[in-house]
Amino acid sequence: MQETEPFERRVTVHQLRIFTTVIDLQNFSRAADALHLSQPAVSHQVKALAIAVRGPIVEVVGRHARPTEIGRLLYEHATRILAEFASAERAIDELHGLERGILRVSGDTTVGIYVLPDLLGAFKAANPGVDVRLDVGNRDHVYQRIMDGDADFAVVGRLRERPAIPLAVQPFLPNELIAIVPPGHALASADRVSLARFARELFIVREPGSGTRETADEALARAPRPIEIVMELASNGAIKRAVAGGLGVAIVSRHSVSLELELGLVVEVPVAGFPLHRQWHLVYPRGRRLGPVGIAFLSFVEESSWRSSVGATLATDEFGPRAPSDPMIQR
Repeated sequence: MQETEPFERRVTVHQLRIFTTVIDLQNFSRAADALHLSQPAVSHQVKALAIAVRGPIVEVVGRHARPTEIGRLLYEHATRILAEFASAERAIDELHGLERGILRVSGDTTVGIYVLPDLLGAFKAANPGVDVRLDVGNRDHVYQRIMDGDADFAVVGRLRERPAIPLAVQPFLPNELIAIVPPGHALASADRVSLARFARELFIVREPGSGTRETADEALARAPRPIEIVMELASNGAIKRAVAGGLGVAIVSRHSVSLELELGLVVEVPVAGFPLHRQWHLVYPRGRRLGPVGIAFLSFVEESSWRSSVGATLATDEFGPRAPSDPMIQR
């Protein structure tokens, strides 16, 4: 073996393990028994290691094997190296057992606020060692996170026809869009409202590029006259608050407004053709190999038990927890 070879090519982990065992047990024979090797094999590996480091590493005094000066230095580093290998082995074993790992999910605004926390909370409860991270943004932001490799999975409403990378797609959860008005509105107590009549109202809408906005625009395009938009807001919470304050009407996901409906802050209107039926989709890079956490998450999503917790009326982004008798208290 040439002295010019790099240290990592001259020394093996196997040799370090044998050497440290000899020093720990202070005896070649006991080290051979502990490692299930023959004594000549242990002696051979220690000798090869001494040649690799260019100096004696073990001396035998009486019946005890002790490290030389070079051996003490080598032993100090070898124990740290072997400890790192053991740590890596444990970490990998824990990952395969879902005792640790990271799950990164990105969701568009509505599903990210009102659905994914329930799903990820249930997944975290079942796998407490997994670090769960949720990123929320508009559809373009969510797709970009997937393209850049910053998210393992994404949940979106509308699919892109030609994404930058091939994506695996599977149905995630139905999403109903409903029409809402403030309490006391002329349409609040109606049994049935035509689309033409609803389209005469003042509308509060999501920003362009929102999946909710696109679906609502398509539905309202069937009305005999263009709608009048009085506010354009990028937050479901802001839209609900504006509607509750009597500033206009809106079309929102039922998942986003369950608490406000229950408390009577807004009222669902039975507009002809409503609710509008949409579908959220779970997407992830088709060619990327999933690890144990990703496989477990896909399996968890396919189960139905977590769905029972979706939409629990605990709080929303604008109206925090409160008593029904005092509905307008802000956080």
